[in-house]
Amino acid sequence: MLSREEMQRGMRGPIKTINVPEWGGDVGIKKLTAADLIHLRSLAKEGDSEATSEENLLAVAEVLARALCDTDGTLCFTVAELQDWAGDQIELMYRLVNEVQLHNGMTVVQKEDLEKNSESGPTSVST
Repeated sequence: MLSREEMQRGMRGPIKTINVPEWGGDVGIKKLTAADLIHLRSLAKEGDSEATSEENLLAVAEVLARALCDTDGTLCFTVAELQDWAGDQIELMYRLVNEVQLHNGMTVVQKEDLEKNSESGPTSVST
């Protein structure tokens, strides 16, 4: 029978390890929870190209604060810490957000594919 720790590790999902040369080593990226996704969705302004740079920075910091972790899955940074570092690290932060999106199946291509498939409606199979 699985232990509580094994079940929690399974529920957490795999942790993706990526190298961050700017920091001198590897970092972990965990799978986002449903609560994380709901919160992040509430921050997004659907189709709003007029989001301020402060709003964009907050969104980036929120994503990374919920995903960057150590090997045990413990989150490493607060939103405030990430916002403070953004001036010097913004390109890296965007690269890390991209890695979070890839690890969580949130890529633009996949979203476009899903929208295309939903527009085509149900398919029929002839027998």
